[in-house]
Amino acid sequence: MSSEIVTPPEVERILAEQDNFRAAGPAAFPRAIRRVAKPVGFLTNRLIPADVVEAAIRGADWAASGSIRKAAIQHDFSDIEACEEATAEVRRWALGYAVTGGGAAGAFGALGLALDIPATMTLALRTIRLVGLCYGFGGDREAERVFILDILQLAAANSAEEKAEAIARLSRERSDFDDTDWQKIVRISGQASGSLAATKRVAATLGVNLSTRKVAQLAPVLGAAVGAGVNAAFLNDVAAAARFAYRDRWLQVNEGIIDAREIEDREVRR
Repeated sequence: MSSEIVTPPEVERILAEQDNFRAAGPAAFPRAIRRVAKPVGFLTNRLIPADVVEAAIRGADWAASGSIRKAAIQHDFSDIEACEEATAEVRRWALGYAVTGGGAAGAFGALGLALDIPATMTLALRTIRLVGLCYGFGGDREAERVFILDILQLAAANSAEEKAEAIARLSRERSDFDDTDWQKIVRISGQASGSLAATKRVAATLGVNLSTRKVAQLAPVLGAAVGAGVNAAFLNDVAAAARFAYRDRWLQVNEGIIDAREIEDREVRR
């Protein structure tokens, strides 16, 4: 009998993808949109104030609908490949809604933003919640709600520094959970909540990020065409951030891997 670290191939793949996510810069889409929307660039960072985003977060209903929630939990949570497949389905669902909503809002320009921001916040929070369910994390404690909000901040990071800070914060927050939080599936319903500090922190970051993205909806000739792309790109970033964060929690609970670096020794029979 000997002791050695044995990591299944599928986990090795996920570890590599986790490292790639850490190493990558923040989303490139806002920077590209800033160039496209240069004619109205003076609105960037002012179009969607942080207090508007904060109100949208607090008013968002982040309960997953019955059918989508069922699809997110009808698999073996200990099977990482099954969790990954469920997450991919949630991502497709979110992108479909994002394209439809973004296109409709873009067609109405500035007026459409009044409805688009709350709808985008609700969809983003639901997406994060559903991705968590896919990996077996569905508790309703305050710690879980703050974790969800900080995933939203990771998705909205406007710089490499903000992204690194968000990842570090999520890593620290994992100490607020233990193994009993895995496979504890409780429906979070009603309006979003979470610590006041977390909500304000996320709102400040999102205000800049969403202003940069959505200013293109007001640019000449763009409107509905770019609105769909803007929302889809944002929800894609949200889904990627949620997958990263909940993968890390799954790896810690099921494989003893912390931050894709520390692996618990396991005895392996030969």
